[in-house]
Amino acid sequence: MPHRLRVPAPPPSMKLQDLRTHLRHLPLAYSPEQSPLSREKDFHAQLRYQLEMPRKPKLRPCKVIFVGDCSVGKTAIVNRFCYDKFQSNYKATIGVDFELENFNILGHNFSLEMWDTAGQERFKCIAGAYYRNANVIVVTYDMSKRDSLDSAKKWLASALNYNTSTRPLIFLVGTKSDLLTKEEFMRMERLAITVANDIQAEYWSLSARSGFKVTEFFQRLAGLAFETAVRQHLETLKNFAQTEQLAAHQTSEKSQTFDLRNYFKSRLYRQKSGCAC
Repeated sequence: MPHRLRVPAPPPSMKLQDLRTHLRHLPLAYSPEQSPLSREKDFHAQLRYQLEMPRKPKLRPCKVIFVGDCSVGKTAIVNRFCYDKFQSNYKATIGVDFELENFNILGHNFSLEMWDTAGQERFKCIAGAYYRNANVIVVTYDMSKRDSLDSAKKWLASALNYNTSTRPLIFLVGTKSDLLTKEEFMRMERLAITVANDIQAEYWSLSARSGFKVTEFFQRLAGLAFETAVRQHLETLKNFAQTEQLAAHQTSEKSQTFDLRNYFKSRLYRQKSGCAC
């Protein structure tokens, strides 16, 4: 009777890696030749080198806000990625919904705080309070409704009014691509890419129902946000080191000036002392 090889089951404490949230390379853009953001095919070599240093950077969670008209599918794409589920009868978001997703990028933990804001005008003043300090703005529109694309610039301008110190990463995302025919899809994409170029955003077409490009989009978003956060962290460390070096140099100059004066004073005292004898 042949012996069967038994593979031991992993212990309960062992967790398998989630391929959706473990990134070792920078994901490509939806249309790399038209992206105003990074067109590199991978993380920069200098960035990888810095991340391998013994002192690991501690990064804050990345704040991502989703803006757009009501019922364009903001909640649907977030739930598709976070929970891999889709419901056709989502209720309109009241105020703001919040989701947290953890990534492991090049061996470093990185979190996305996803703020799903309401698209109704009566909740705009409430949602606006959550626009501040955004690292990423996702402007969402319904590919089956042209007027929701026309509103994209208005939503972006409103969000940027609360983020004037630094410009966040901007994405223009078309949802419900599964509702269009091939001809309608191509026509709407051409219009949307024109808008994306005007607002300097990276364009994506998604479908929460089928899951089309949803995972790829969030991986791309997390990869670019991580790269930006690391670069800003390194720049802060560089500026701090330069400030410390300048302060040390100024202290050294003051110390040398003080010692020099004491030196001449001591010489003068000795000369007067010699003459008195």
